Amino acid sequence: MVAGLAIAILFAACSGSGTTKKRAAPVSTTFATSAAPTSTLTTAAPSTTRPGPAPCTTAGLEVSSESGQGAMGHEDAPIVFRNRGAGKCRLSGYPGVAGLDDAGHQVTEARRTAHGFMGGLPLENQTPPIVELAPGETASALVEGTSRPPDTVPSCASYAALLVTPPDETHSVRVAVALPACSGLEVHPVVPGPNGGAGA
Repeated sequence: MVAGLAIAILFAACSGSGTTKKRAAPVSTTFATSAAPTSTLTTAAPSTTRPGPAPCTTAGLEVSSESGQGAMGHEDAPIVFRNRGAGKCRLSGYPGVAGLDDAGHQVTEARRTAHGFMGGLPLENQTPPIVELAPGETASALVEGTSRPPDTVPSCASYAALLVTPPDETHSVRVAVALPACSGLEVHPVVPGPNGGAGA
């Protein structure tokens, strides 16, 4: 019986030795020690500032009207802008112009046109110029209307004054000038000098 027990123990030991566990292969792990250098490209934004003097402001301008002319039922009035500031400024484009009645109420707004019956920009160049004004210098824009009444009425009233807003501005100035109110008004771009391009 002792011999049988020894044989059984020996058999169990031999059968257990046939099973082996595989050892996992070692894992190699690499850690980055430093990040690759990078560069940053900086691009300057394009400048949107127009070279030259700043736009003229209403506060820096004296706004008035010169005597106008009439022909074939049309009348005009140059609106004059004089630089009363200490430095240069610029004007370009159309002023805002509204016709006022005797009570000071706005009754019409001038239509913006490059050229009209009485003048404005030269016909060969309809692009509004950029006018630079040194202290004391003037620019002007021509306003015109008609004195010919429609067939249905015998006569027309007049605009008692104009409300003028310089180009690129929001503040207005009342200018005492009478223009016939038989039709709406036209205003032409600012040009150098005091006559608004009359006769151009």
